[in-house]
Amino acid sequence: MDFQFDGFQNTIPLFWIIVILLAAVSLSVWTYWKVDALSTAMRRTLIALRSAAFLILILLLLNPVISLKDQITSPVRIVQLIDNSHSAAIEKGDYGGEDHYREILSQITPEAEGRFEHVSIETFGFDAGLFELDSHDDLDLEGTRTDINQALVDFLDLFDEQDAVILVTDGIVTSGRDPGATASRMPVPVYTVGIGDTTRQKDIVVQRVSHNSSASLNSRMRIEASILNDGFPDEDIEVQLRQDDTILSDTTIRSSETRSVQHIPFELTLDEEGLQQFQIHVPEVDGEWTTENNTRYFSVDVRDDRIRILHLAYDIHPDVRNMRSFLREDKQISLENRTWTGEDRYIEGELPDEPDTLDLVILHGFPHFDLDASHARDVVDRYESNALFLIGSPGQDVFSLSSLFEGRLPLRFSSDFSWNDVQVRTSAARQDHAVLDFDIPDDLRMAPVRGPISNVSTRGDATPLLKSNYRGSETDAPLLAVQSLADRNISQLNGFNFYRWALSTDASSRRFWENLLNKTVKWTAASPDEQLLELRPADQVFQVGEPVIINGFLRNEAGEPEPDGVINLTIENDDVDDLRYVMNNEGDGQYQLEIGNLPEGVYSYHGLAKRGDREIDSRTGQFTVGGINREYLNTVRDDELLEMIAGASGGSYFPHERADELYDAIENDIGFEQRQETTTQSVALYRHPFWFIVVLLLLTLEWGLRKYRALA
Repeated sequence: MDFQFDGFQNTIPLFWIIVILLAAVSLSVWTYWKVDALSTAMRRTLIALRSAAFLILILLLLNPVISLKDQITSPVRIVQLIDNSHSAAIEKGDYGGEDHYREILSQITPEAEGRFEHVSIETFGFDAGLFELDSHDDLDLEGTRTDINQALVDFLDLFDEQDAVILVTDGIVTSGRDPGATASRMPVPVYTVGIGDTTRQKDIVVQRVSHNSSASLNSRMRIEASILNDGFPDEDIEVQLRQDDTILSDTTIRSSETRSVQHIPFELTLDEEGLQQFQIHVPEVDGEWTTENNTRYFSVDVRDDRIRILHLAYDIHPDVRNMRSFLREDKQISLENRTWTGEDRYIEGELPDEPDTLDLVILHGFPHFDLDASHARDVVDRYESNALFLIGSPGQDVFSLSSLFEGRLPLRFSSDFSWNDVQVRTSAARQDHAVLDFDIPDDLRMAPVRGPISNVSTRGDATPLLKSNYRGSETDAPLLAVQSLADRNISQLNGFNFYRWALSTDASSRRFWENLLNKTVKWTAASPDEQLLELRPADQVFQVGEPVIINGFLRNEAGEPEPDGVINLTIENDDVDDLRYVMNNEGDGQYQLEIGNLPEGVYSYHGLAKRGDREIDSRTGQFTVGGINREYLNTVRDDELLEMIAGASGGSYFPHERADELYDAIENDIGFEQRQETTTQSVALYRHPFWFIVVLLLLTLEWGLRKYRALA
């Protein structure tokens, strides 16, 4: 180690430095010059000790600086970044797969002797990110992503004066950003070694199947299959919808392009309850590289979700027959009837004992004036927790009705209530509720029915949907009111003789009555907290570079597919601005949104479904871009990308056939000689305690001599 004096670092003029030094020496001389008790030798010794202490302190205050220089040697440090993704092991063309890959890796691993004596190799693997490797044998080649950009970014984070990077990969990026920008920021040259094969293999791939995860028994479901045709232009490709070995439906597709993706719709009839397994299958095409990706399985949970309705009639009236006839014709309804004949007897048998198996109980004409009070109480106790649809009749005791349910119904009656001939009219709330969400003519003229004109009103949490007109004048008396509680819905049709609408010669009157009954029954039977909007990405994880597809399935509050809804979708990510879309209406309550390519990341989405100004439901969820194993979708080595990375960083590209030239190029560019570096360190002397120890020793020695000579 060498050192040199660099001078003093202060702003004091030289003149004053000389003055201070002379003053310190003069003070030391003056202190001992006239002391007669000292010999000449002792006097000079004491003067020298004090002067030396003063001089050292003054010099330290002037901040003297010296430089320490040292010569160190270090090896040439080369980092290997080795691709661990699944595509590196795919056997194709002239590339022999995993065995060939490991042979290439052994070829680029130099022995620590000869010209590589002063070369140090650091090895890392990468797929989704960078990880340390003790040896190439630790690679499992099971990575589901190839993120070259992230590997380079991770290297920058751990960069420690290495001299070069060797990147071994096929260049097939299946995740992350384009590595070009990161390559241009590399502080050392990157030498890329391309593995794999450059020939494009002809292949047919079933990329995805878009479908609803659940459906009703005996319903029809629309599904969509995405088929990648890579290398078979102008050829007929058969696509099959299958269950086990049975072909349910098939179609033939053709494309004039060499590489294309086609979206094929199918309709599936679901006539068996339970979790049903299906598959989209493409039979092997002559010349196809592999058939491993020709089939994609999917399942649908088929539910017997017919509405289970119990209709209890307590009056003999044409409305009862009309209601039951209407309900029996609806295939979505499973109907059970009971007709009261007196006391606690019913024509069809005893009342069902398991009310929790029912979706809706219709109380028609309940309670009758002649119904025994104890049995009426038993009916209420049994079914009051169910969704209820109450309908009036000539024999209905409306005052007992209110007391039996203790005021927990949509309507309240006062003592002077009576039935009258009235016309129907819609209330101002008609556009705000699903029950009246159907086309109602503005000039609707209905036959008169028996209903209220006064002495009845809705409770605070109920909504009047139909009101009555009496002799041409509007009343506030509700003819139909609905109420939504936390766990169930209740509807109350306050009148009778509605059969006249069903038998009317006017088609608009019949349609109005059918729609009103259908909507009221379905809405009342539906659970208030039931999920009406389902949003489901076509894949939970999308490959970078492929479009993001989100499927929507919407029902209205009556539980029916909503064909006229609007679904607004907002997509959020920390790295991009919020994206807002309106989903395409595919018909029959199915909606779809296809978005362009999105950067890698985790995205959240929020969907809001509306019909007009009425909000139906909302849903949130997440999906990921980048991260699933798409190694079979592209197996062509990307020489262009590897050349770009090498060129942008100052390195060179070598296909694996020329891997033996790699170290010759590196040696030519950076050399393999042992690195010698001179390190220089500036040291301020006042920071070193040695000098203060010297000053302390000088002053201590002076004090000792003074004591020895008995000087004060």
